[in-house]
Amino acid sequence: MIDKSLLRDLVKSVIAEEVAAIRKPAQRQVDALRAAETVRVGSDADLVAFARKVLSLAGDPAKAKEIAAGRYPFHLEATAQPATSSAATTPSAPKPAPSSQSLRIESGVVTESMLNKLPRGQTRLLLAPGVTVTPLAKDRARALGLIFERT
Repeated sequence: MIDKSLLRDLVKSVIAEEVAAIRKPAQRQVDALRAAETVRVGSDADLVAFARKVLSLAGDPAKAKEIAAGRYPFHLEATAQPATSSAATTPSAPKPAPSSQSLRIESGVVTESMLNKLPRGQTRLLLAPGVTVTPLAKDRARALGLIFERT
C-alpha cells in the first residue's frame, strides 16, 4: 500500500513541473515582446535597410510566423514633435496615425457604433495588441471598406 502523503507529494511535483513547462514558452513570448525592434525610416536608404532586416528575420520560420501574424514588435523611432496634451483623451479613444487615412486604437473594444462615428475617408484602423473587435464591428468595417491592421 502506498502512503497517501507520498502520493500527494508525487502528484504535486508532477503538476509543478507541467505548470513550469507551460509557463516557459509564455515567458519567452513576453520577453520577445519586450525586445522590440526599433525602426527609423527617415530616408529611402533607411527603408531599404528595414526591408532587408525583415527579410533576414523571416529566414527563421518561427519569426516569420510571428511577423506574418503581427506579433513581432516593430516600433518606429520617436522623432522630435511638438508636445500635445493627452489629458483630454482616454486610452481607448482612437488616435490619429501619421497618415490622415488611418487611426490607431491603443486599447479597449472596437464596436460598430465606434466605426459609425469615424470621419469619412478612413481606410485603416491600426490596432494595438489586446484590442478586441466585435463581430458587428467586423461586418460594419467590411461594409465601410475599412482594413484592420494589428501592430
